[in-house]
Amino acid sequence: RRSRSMSAASALASARDAFDDEDYDESLQICDDALGTGDEGEKVALLCHRSKTFLAVGLAQEAFADAVDAVALEGDNSEALLRLGIAAYEIGAYAKAREALERGVGAEPSGTSRRATTMKWLEKAKTAEMKARDGGEDASPHANDERFKRAWYQSQTHATVEIFARGVTADALTLDFNDACDVLRVTIDALSGGDAHAKMYYPYILELKLFGAVDRESGVVNVSPAKVEIRMKKKTPGHWNDLERRPGGGLSTSSVNAYSEVKPQADKRTAKDWDALEAELDAELSEEKPEGEAALNELFQKIYMNADDDTRRAMNKSFQESAGTVLSTDWKDVGSKTVTPEAP
Repeated sequence: RRSRSMSAASALASARDAFDDEDYDESLQICDDALGTGDEGEKVALLCHRSKTFLAVGLAQEAFADAVDAVALEGDNSEALLRLGIAAYEIGAYAKAREALERGVGAEPSGTSRRATTMKWLEKAKTAEMKARDGGEDASPHANDERFKRAWYQSQTHATVEIFARGVTADALTLDFNDACDVLRVTIDALSGGDAHAKMYYPYILELKLFGAVDRESGVVNVSPAKVEIRMKKKTPGHWNDLERRPGGGLSTSSVNAYSEVKPQADKRTAKDWDALEAELDAELSEEKPEGEAALNELFQKIYMNADDDTRRAMNKSFQESAGTVLSTDWKDVGSKTVTPEAP
């Protein structure tokens, strides 16, 4: 860990250099150290830079918090207002983004690149705000996040959504419902590990306008190494024509007595059926290669299975006599002597 004696100005320069080198962890660490000293010099600039870096690694909420703090310190700082506008846009707070960016345009002199950037983001925020107000399908910047395959299936009483995101941990998953419990928002944090990490440079956000309302308290969530499963109880039993409602849509009048468990069906946007998804997932799992000691053991097993009697005797004798430190396939070499243990 570097010394905290670095001046705020030097820290800011070093953080910017690290950012330019795409070493975002280093850039964040420098900002953390500098802001932790209590030195007020360059504090707004450091907060702005850390906000920018948080966005680069997909942490929009953290970026928003830093930008809010920067604007609170200097309300007419054009860089802080730009950072606040971009971060607010990324978390879907379009009205807040528009307001900050309008102030940012007014605070920055004409003809500068920052003013041009602020105006570009202002137009994006206005467009997104208008779509959100009109209920447009593309209101959220992550509304159509398709990094992971999805499927869903239903009974008369429950609807289940499956997201084939491998390696996700339970603490990285957040589910939110609106007050009517007919809109589900799924967030998988950007820092979740495992096989999903390469696809999680920014958070996975999925918003589903459900065909009908569900009971928030009766849901069950299962997180496995291969997928996330969300099982929701329908408030009104019946058959859903689709997972998501469409204009003019609603619950069918199917009788509960006509209940039948249907096969899992793919989300229409994936254009694949359940069997195909399962087969694809099984194929991926079967193709996984063992690593480290497991891979070595598998290799030895294959050699032993395909070996002749002399080779097998050599392997058994050398392994047992050397306490597992030597494995020979040459019976002529080890057959007439005691194999001594070797240091690892």
